[in-house]
Amino acid sequence: MHTDTKNKILAYIREKGQTTPNELWHFLNISQPALYKQLKKLLQTDQISKIGTPPKVKYFPKFNMANNEIEQKSTNWAVTGDPQFASTEWLCSTRDVFQARQERLLTTLKNLISENLLYLIVGMVGEIGNNSFDHNLGNWRDVAGVLFAVDTETREIILSDRGQGILSTIKRVRPETLDDQTALNTAFTEIISGRAPEQRGNGLKFVKKIIEENNLSLQFYSGQAAVEISSGKFTIKQSDKIIPGSLAIIKF
Repeated sequence: MHTDTKNKILAYIREKGQTTPNELWHFLNISQPALYKQLKKLLQTDQISKIGTPPKVKYFPKFNMANNEIEQKSTNWAVTGDPQFASTEWLCSTRDVFQARQERLLTTLKNLISENLLYLIVGMVGEIGNNSFDHNLGNWRDVAGVLFAVDTETREIILSDRGQGILSTIKRVRPETLDDQTALNTAFTEIISGRAPEQRGNGLKFVKKIIEENNLSLQFYSGQAAVEISSGKFTIKQSDKIIPGSLAIIKF
């Protein structure tokens, strides 16, 4: 019985992306002591994370399936915004800080890849990061700016923000867009700007082109949807995690 209750709690938190004890209590219709006992077990087994102090507490799913520690921490930060998951050196609270780190990427990667690919990757990183600032400035959910992590051992670059997400951006110019998968498809395959009437155009379409033409791979999450580009194949699917803003994992 206890295992069943614990699994129901975990499934509910994963489905909602975040929840409060009060929401769980109404959903499960169990006593508060029983609820907190199961929440404590889930915290102890590292399956969920907790932010805040009573009475303002939220629980989030914790993802441990990432390939390495940096990817795992970045993913959990993207889900929760909890500073415990993000090294201070990863966080770029302003565009100036982000662009300075983007320039340093030229030095970080210069001995790992060709010069031509180096400049393409740096340009692609700039496109993703600057888009986060362009579309979320003044509208961050909680943490302002962009998480920007680089792992030269696993050859990964991770960018994330706690903004409004791709669906919100696309709906500004395509109000009929109803779901995250449709929004991601539009963002990656159509020339469109979320800041109408500007015609900035290429955005994530440029990112898609670079990834496909240079045998790189990309996982891009926003809302309840994910784009995967690998071996030249482009797919959009329902995500197993809810990312309120965006999360991009580039492998080179």
